[in-house]
Amino acid sequence: MTNDTKQSKTASKTRRRWMRAGGWVLVVLGVVVSWAWSVQLTILGASAKASVAGVVTMLLFCAGIVLIWRVSPHNDRRATIAFRAAVVATALGAVVAGVVPVAVIAQTTGTVTADVTSGTSGAGYRVAGVAVVSSDEYHVTTLELTVSASDRTAPSLLATLSFADGTEDVSCANTRQTWIHDTSTVTFTCDSFTPVGSLAGVSGIAVTER
Repeated sequence: MTNDTKQSKTASKTRRRWMRAGGWVLVVLGVVVSWAWSVQLTILGASAKASVAGVVTMLLFCAGIVLIWRVSPHNDRRATIAFRAAVVATALGAVVAGVVPVAVIAQTTGTVTADVTSGTSGAGYRVAGVAVVSSDEYHVTTLELTVSASDRTAPSLLATLSFADGTEDVSCANTRQTWIHDTSTVTFTCDSFTPVGSLAGVSGIAVTER
């Protein structure tokens, strides 16, 4: 065996070693991006960024698999089938990851109006007969209610949402007393997230003073 042949084989082994290492680096990067995608971005309500991160995750996995495959022995038919299945799965995963977060946010968020059916007046305050209820991308449901108060401070109120379809009642409260000028919009934070599809079935809102 000539020196040129030995050098060629050595260079080939080194190149394969670096390609294999690069493939695993891409896979590890995919895991890191996946963590940010699943834990951080969706909690923050960043559906567009979550979609991008999901696509990047799947593409990193795909690129890593391809690199590792190119420098590994793969004469076995089962290994070839597994490789092709992995590439197809990651490609489809990229499509799904790009679409699902945005689609879920679009289907679960929105704003509805609902009638205040009881508790529209109390000692020194009065509330409007219609409230605005919203569920946002941060998985928070809030209720906005116009309140008039004689002492210029909105009292601590509790609003209970009832549903026509039998969904369990949802309670919303203003967490602090709000300084208002005769009439102001007061925001209530609800104790659970309710998708906009369920909010459309609100049959009435009862307001009481806490």
